[in-house]
Amino acid sequence: MSYQSRLRRDLDRWQSQGWLSADGKSAILEDVGRQPGGWTPVGALAILGSVLIALSAISFVGANWDAIPKLVVFLLLLALLWVSLLGAGRAFDRGAPVLGHALALLGAALFGITIMLTAQTFNLSAFRNTAVLIWSFAALGTAIAVSSRPVMILATVLSAMWVWLEIVSPAAPNIMWSYALVWALMLAAASRLQSSVSVNLLGIALVPWLINALGRSLDEAGYLDHQMAALTILSFGLLASAFALLRQRQDPTTGVIAAWCATTAVLGGALIQWPLGEYEAFARELGRATDVSGLPNLTIYILLSALLVVTITALGWVAAAAQRMRVAAGIGVAAVTAAVFPFIVYVDDPTVFLAVRILIGSAYYIFCVSLILIGTRAHARATGTLGITGFILHTGYVYWETFSGLLTTSLFFLTGGLVLFGLSWALLKWRKRLPAAEENSA
Repeated sequence: MSYQSRLRRDLDRWQSQGWLSADGKSAILEDVGRQPGGWTPVGALAILGSVLIALSAISFVGANWDAIPKLVVFLLLLALLWVSLLGAGRAFDRGAPVLGHALALLGAALFGITIMLTAQTFNLSAFRNTAVLIWSFAALGTAIAVSSRPVMILATVLSAMWVWLEIVSPAAPNIMWSYALVWALMLAAASRLQSSVSVNLLGIALVPWLINALGRSLDEAGYLDHQMAALTILSFGLLASAFALLRQRQDPTTGVIAAWCATTAVLGGALIQWPLGEYEAFARELGRATDVSGLPNLTIYILLSALLVVTITALGWVAAAAQRMRVAAGIGVAAVTAAVFPFIVYVDDPTVFLAVRILIGSAYYIFCVSLILIGTRAHARATGTLGITGFILHTGYVYWETFSGLLTTSLFFLTGGLVLFGLSWALLKWRKRLPAAEENSA
């Protein structure tokens, strides 16, 4: 059943119970009708048809590369490009949006094929992979001009393709910070067109690009691996907190980006603990296990990590409408733990090292519980799910590192079950007080 069908059924029920007037029902349906629709079988088939036609054009040009004069092929593709774009505009004017989106996507695809053919025909050597960037901007302009989400998806994919072609190119700069501007433009356009697929693709593209950019930058500055890991996790935590705060302004786009950044931070916080048993040997290999002053860029690292910790905690405080102290404290504890994590390599006492590992794990548990607390709010279910996922991941890690045998396994799961039951009871009590706390904060 589609969304509009479910909505009509609910509106009929609400109207029959006297909760909604006939004028209100008509206004709601009219407003929903103006919103961009989702995928339909007809639209999907038309889009796939456009993709196949574009692929046929590529295959035709490749098969007849030597048989047909290059100028003729160029003029043919140019004519098809304009016919597609003009046909898309005509289709939208005549109230056929499915055909319009398909033709607009075909035109955007043919634009890229024309660029590649032009470069090969006239021996034009593009500056690295600028042709792909131009193609993505052309697709972006087309998407905005005709309000086409399928073309917006193409522009998003092309922009991500461009940055990764640049990253692997030996002629390109090692660090592609320029993608930040391209990414922001794509995000603004995707938000305007309400393209959830494009927004998620941008969130996915952001994660590996930022990890690569931060990793190369910090590596060139001389930081050690565990320093880079800590700063990367804190950076994603900062982005997650910032976008989560923007989400409260009723912009679902920023909520999606916050979810991808928070997922990266949670998974990073879990994964960074797994090789803890190797850090002790790593510290001895450095030959300066007790010499903290030997940590590269110590002063800069302390200042930078402290700034990130304070900012993340402050954003968490502002974003939490209720129970700010508990949520901000949990996020702050996790941020501080990530910041001091690199110093664990200088602990050479096995007993102290074990105690530090327990404290780090406890801080991660506190962080996950804070996410679960945030998830009790109606618009933050995904955050709660992320907190539960992190809790389960870390519990599995603790079990793997600590317990073996049937007896200890049963004790472990018994203890874990009691802890989770206690946590659920505490959350239930806390949630009952949540409406009053939110009302007081308002």
